[in-house]
Amino acid sequence: MPLTVAHVIALPELRLIVRTRTAPLDREVRWVAVSEHVDPTPWLAADDLLLTTGMALDLTPAAARAYVGRLGAAGVAGLGFGTGLTHQEVPPGLVEAAEEAGLPLFEVPEPVPFVALSKAVSRQLAAQEYAESAAAFDSQRRLLRAALSSGAESESSVEDSILRVVARHVGGFALLLDAEGSLLLSRPPSAAGRADDVRDEVARLRPQGLRGSASLASADEHVSVLPVGVRGSADAFLVAGSPRPLPPAGQGVLPLAVSLLARPVAASAGPDGWRDLLVRHAQVAGIPDDLLASLGLGRIDAQRAVAVVVRAAPGGPAIAAWAADRNDLVLAPVRSGPVDTGLWEGFAHDDRSAGVLDELAATATVRAVGISAPADLRRADNVRKALAQAGDAARGRGVRRFGADGVGSLGDLVDAAETSAWARAYLAPLREVDEGPELVETVRAWLGVHGQVDAAAQHLGIHRHTVRHRLRRAETSLGRSLDDPQVRADLWFALLAHAPATETVTMGE
Repeated sequence: MPLTVAHVIALPELRLIVRTRTAPLDREVRWVAVSEHVDPTPWLAADDLLLTTGMALDLTPAAARAYVGRLGAAGVAGLGFGTGLTHQEVPPGLVEAAEEAGLPLFEVPEPVPFVALSKAVSRQLAAQEYAESAAAFDSQRRLLRAALSSGAESESSVEDSILRVVARHVGGFALLLDAEGSLLLSRPPSAAGRADDVRDEVARLRPQGLRGSASLASADEHVSVLPVGVRGSADAFLVAGSPRPLPPAGQGVLPLAVSLLARPVAASAGPDGWRDLLVRHAQVAGIPDDLLASLGLGRIDAQRAVAVVVRAAPGGPAIAAWAADRNDLVLAPVRSGPVDTGLWEGFAHDDRSAGVLDELAATATVRAVGISAPADLRRADNVRKALAQAGDAARGRGVRRFGADGVGSLGDLVDAAETSAWARAYLAPLREVDEGPELVETVRAWLGVHGQVDAAAQHLGIHRHTVRHRLRRAETSLGRSLDDPQVRADLWFALLAHAPATETVTMGE
């Protein structure tokens, strides 16, 4: 519930006195401003409470009406007038002007400093923000539980459960329409007629597929229209109507509802379905500690967890069975439609992940386990970044941490035995000629100093003309031009892969 002028006036510690009789007190208050300017509007925002002692004001009836008119045009929520300093009471002309303009006017008596009112409002706003966040988290939990608890029932039951949560969250109504805008479900049922109000908007959004959404606002209602689907076109539309705009903390609930409505029931059924939903939820809206705890994952700390990506052979039931009973790790399969990609993603507690993930990597079907840097999962953008880091790390083999062990080497992506065999074949034309060892040594030194002949000659202790001669002989033997960057890259990779065990290869400065 938003903080209003009435709520502020009702705070007993402030002892405020309302001086207008008919001005509405239900205006929302977003902040408190103090100003003695005749025209303070350049420094005010809509829904501010303005406090003044009137020391610089001309409060004759005409001047008071002009002053109040400026405040009303700026959208000020109310005016607090401090007495006991410049004025012993609120000037009657100001009261009359505020009454005429419908601007709430209240007296701040001398024992109450303006800063006390500002602090009180700040505390109330902080409490309101906390309550909104708590309500959003509660709605997110309810959505997940609604999808999961209805998993064994019909698909319409899942959708109905989700719509009930959405309607409760927005304090209004929720509709599910088909792609043509016809009503499928309404919560509450009495809101079914609202489908006609948004049918034209659905027709406008339909060609945009999943990229289009709309917000419709009137003086007493805000309606959101969001497409529902798993690919480019919209299969349905979620419509949510509320008496006021959703606060920032509550805005992540609707995308989660869309995500759950778009997923087939099969995706959320079964003993591990909630894990899949949890990972998708985190990517859309982040995930708080209390949600992890409520789902039995209390050993994962949402503020410093790591993302995990597992690369395995497709069809790996051993992974699901292995992770099913753990509360320090959650993994969900990554699918492309019905296709099993062999990728799994999820989260683990950083402090306990090393041994757990080493054990996972030993599972027969697992090829690689990538681990991100620690991340705060409460923010969706952090979740997506961490999963991308873990995905990069999983391109290697075994257990690898992002940025900690040379992730990204091309050699990590291919089998070592196959690489060695390829390198021997690639370098064979060089090694089989009489001066083969010299040619290999020269090419290696030349590539190691970025193709600089003089630097290679200095490194080898030979004349630069000798280096050029050997490079030409190498080109002839290989049948490839060393001016080709692809040939240089292949040669360097081959030399690294087929270097003697005692030899160290480094790029020159």
